[in-house]
Formats: sequence, C-alpha cells, structure tokens
Amino acid sequence: MSLILRRSLIFITLLAGGLVLYSLWYGIKADRYEATAIPYIDSVMPAVTSWQPEQLIPVLSPQAKTEFENQKVRAAYQSLGRLGHFQTMQKPRFVASRADSSAQLGDVELIDYEVELQFDSGPAILKIKLVADGHSYHVRHFGFHSQIFASD
Repeated sequence: MSLILRRSLIFITLLAGGLVLYSLWYGIKADRYEATAIPYIDSVMPAVTSWQPEQLIPVLSPQAKTEFENQKVRAAYQSLGRLGHFQTMQKPRFVASRADSSAQLGDVELIDYEVELQFDSGPAILKIKLVADGHSYHVRHFGFHSQIFASD
C-alpha cells in the first residue's frame, strides 16, 4: 500500500472517530437538560407568546429584565403580536450550552434551544436562550423567525 493511501486512510479513520465522539458528546449534553429544560420551555411558552410585558417579565433573567426596561425593546416585543395567538409547538431541539457568569446569578449555564411553533398567522421558529443557575431556569433571550416578518 502506498504511503499516500495509508496516510489518507489514517486521516479518514481519525476524522470518522472524531465525528462519532462529537456526536456522543453532543447527545450527552442534550440529554442532560431534556428532563428539566423542555418542561420549563413548555411552561413559559404562554408568557413568551402573550405579547404582554407584564406576563413576560416574571420569567426573564435579571439581565433580560434590565434590558426589557427600554421602551424600544418593549415595543419590539409587542410588535411580535402580528404572529397572532400561539397554537401548538413541536418538541424543543437542543442547540448548544456553555458556561457563563452573571453579576446577579453568579456562575450559570446558557442553554440554547430551537422550537417550531404554530400561530394564527402560520409557522414560526423560536430560538430561545435559557439561563440555568443550578436551581431554576430563566429566559435570557429569544427571537422569532417567520415569513410574516419577511415583508418588513
């Protein structure tokens, strides 16, 4: 067997092994939050999609609450009401997690999920970032992607 072919096979084997290890690591991280984060997302979805700041503020992280005091942020949130009433959602899909630090909560984990939702106006995708402080979750950030906003 030629030297180039041998090195190519070794490279491909190492690459495949790395992909398998990454897949296992990703699965373990996703499973770590499934039992607690997904029920939390289910429980806060009515507040997030209420389009009413009074209902949203209690589920926000301390940092997000501070940012939500800005009237432009509140107006942007309320403009999401164009999506209409929340109807259903698919199972949230884990995207990523990482360690972080918060002045109010100390050492925390930021956990990203993506959720397919159905509204009166049609489907939308919610990207939501949760803050886990070891005791509970808080909503740190979220964004909606929908065709209804494509004409803006």
